[in-house]
Order: sequence, then structure tokens, then C-alpha cells
Amino acid sequence: MAETSAGRPDATDYLIASKECEIQILEQLLRMGQLVVCISHLVHVLQRERGASNMYLGSRGERFGPELQAIRRDSDRQREQFHQALAALNLRQNTVQAGSRLLNRIGYAVHILSDMDRLRDEVGRQAIPAEAATRVYTELVQGLLAVVFEAADAAVDPDIARLLVAMFHFMQGKEFTGQERAAGAAAFASGQGGGEVSLRIQHLIEAEERCFEVFAGFVDPASWAVWRQCQQDTGLIEVERLRRLLCTSNERTAFDPRLGQRWFEVMSGRIDTMQQVELCLAARLEVLCSGKLSAARDSLAQHCSVIDLLPRFQQGQDDAFVVFCSAEGGLAGSDGYHGLSPQLGRSLIELLQSQSRRLQQMQDELNNARTALEERKVVERAKGLLMTHRRLSEEEAHKLLRRTSMEQGRRQLDVARELIALAEMWT
Repeated sequence: MAETSAGRPDATDYLIASKECEIQILEQLLRMGQLVVCISHLVHVLQRERGASNMYLGSRGERFGPELQAIRRDSDRQREQFHQALAALNLRQNTVQAGSRLLNRIGYAVHILSDMDRLRDEVGRQAIPAEAATRVYTELVQGLLAVVFEAADAAVDPDIARLLVAMFHFMQGKEFTGQERAAGAAAFASGQGGGEVSLRIQHLIEAEERCFEVFAGFVDPASWAVWRQCQQDTGLIEVERLRRLLCTSNERTAFDPRLGQRWFEVMSGRIDTMQQVELCLAARLEVLCSGKLSAARDSLAQHCSVIDLLPRFQQGQDDAFVVFCSAEGGLAGSDGYHGLSPQLGRSLIELLQSQSRRLQQMQDELNNARTALEERKVVERAKGLLMTHRRLSEEEAHKLLRRTSMEQGRRQLDVARELIALAEMWT
């Protein structure tokens, strides 16, 4: 680090340090983006394994045995890719950029993934009901999606944060579609309908739609066009027909077990199509991170070129380089520095001003991107309070919040905040 004649760091040292810090963060974001891509692939195969396990358990081991083994091998390959991406992230040397919550989420995901072999053994021995197996697989997927959520929340670049917000909500919507596939597969494979199945399918459809609405608000135009095209190619007519069978069923409904195979096929086709959108988002994320990193390095090189000229203008002068701030808080004009030519001094001032403005603009945009994540945190916390104190299921808690919101003509977010405030007051 260069120093002034008085032995103090120069203002330019901090400008360069700011750019170098930005580059380090972008390098970390690039590796985090690669981890998110691995999570996307792993979640996809786990969703498929969950559906195949439900078909296997629902048919009492008569169907989907060989298919399940093949899917498990895919899951194992993607799990290994996930662990390799974690090793490349080198979190032990990047704990400040990663953040405590993100590290905690990653640790939890690694922990629950280590328990997969026990779950598979129980499924293979048919020692676990389909509903219980679904809950365990869902916990695995939610643990991985929580990593994506925290990655979006921790991202310091607004464009990357917006894309991660879009990606998280799309992956969450796809996860609800996967849960719908598993619930319907178990019902059709068992040949038995019921009110619980009907309510479950309806709840999952509503949850999917909410996620895709948020996704639409943050996604880039190119990825949105891919999603719109995919919606036209997924055989939605067949999906809607089978959905109606499930949603209108009751305890006396008897399904043809062969419908389970058809349901699994059409829903898998829908989810595989969603995976194409995820791949598009993943490619966009990698290009965006790489582009930001390259631009930051170019900017640092330009800054260094200007700063390297300083000694030529300062030879034989003892004055330290000083930058004065104006009364309005901005940097002073060309008469506010010593020891430099007006042209060079003005260039340096412009560099500092440009960096300051850009950082402020990034923070404003970042705050907008994080609003959706903060709202989700509030609603999830309110649901957790209802589940704990009213002994409700997650679906029942959500329905109560939604019903209260509609009856009072208020946003669900406002109802959730009021519930949290009341709970804190009574506690």
C-alpha cells in the first residue's frame, strides 16, 4: 500500500482496496452461483426419487422398483457434485462474505443429506408409509432450497440478487409441483381417494401459483420467454384432467391404479420442462457473475492506470494528496486537491465520485431485491407461530393467514406482522 510523505495511507489506497474487495466478493458469488446450480440439479433428482418412492410404496413394492434404483444412482452422482462445489467454495477462508446464516443452512443441508441411506433402506423394506417418506424427502429438498434463499439474501450485487430471488422462487414453485406429483402418485397407486388428498392437491396448486408470481416480478426477459414457451409445451390439458380427479375425490372414490403411471409421466414431463427453465436461469447466473467479475477487474485496471500517473506529477513536491469534501457531502471540485495537475486531479475525483454513486445505486437496488425475501421470512415466521401455539399443520396455518387476510381486506404480510407483534408482546 502506498503512503503519503507523512506515512499515512493515501486516499487512492482505499479506492483500490474497495475495488479489490468487490472483486473478492464477486469471485465468491461466482463460486456460490456454481453451488446453486449444483443444488438445482440435486433437487431435481431428489424430487424424482421422492415421486418414484411414492409409486413404489403406494403399490406395495409391485411397481417402479428398477426405475427407483436408476433414479437413486442419478441422485448419488448429483450429491457428489454438490459436495465438490462446496469444497470449491472454500468456506473456511471466506466466512465473512458467506455470512453466519448461510453457513448454518449449508451445514444443515449436509447433515440431512448424510441420512439418505437410512431413508432408502426403509423405503426398500417398505418399513415407512408413503406420507412419511414424502415428508423426509421434502425436508431434504427444503434444506437445499434454504441455501439458495440465504445465498440470495447474502448477495451484495443487485442484479445477481434479483436473479437469485427469481431462481429461488421458481425452484420453490417447482418443489411444490414435485410434492403434488408425489401426493397424487401415492393416491393413484393405492387406488384410494379422499378428502385429505383433495385438500392437499389444492393447497399445493395455490402455493405453486404464488411462487411463480414472485418469480415473474424478478426474472429477466429471456428466462421469462423460456418459461412462457415451456408452459405451452407441457400437456397441461392432461395435467388438469388428472388434477380434477384428485381434487373431486372422496373416501368412497376408487382409482384405477394404472392412472398412477400416467399421472407420474405427465407430472414428470411438466417438472422436466421446468428444469429447462432452471437450466436457463443457471446459465444466466453464471454468465452474469462472470461478466460482473470481468468488468470489476477491468475497472480496477483502469483505476490503477490513473493512479500510477500520480508520481509523475508529484516528483519534487512534499505536499500530501488531499481530497476535500464539499458542504453537501460530495467531493470537492478541481480546486480541492493539492500536488496534482487540475486534469489529473479531476480524473481522480471523478473516479471516487463514480465509485460512491455506483455503490449507493447498488445498495438501493439491492434493498428492493431483498424485500421479497424479507416478506417471505415474515410470513413463514407467522405460520411457525400458528403451528406451534395453535397446533396447526403448515397448510392449516397458511389457510388461516389467508382467510384472515381476505376477511379483513388486508395484505397477508400485514396480518403476519401483526401476529408476530402480538406474540412477542404476550411472550
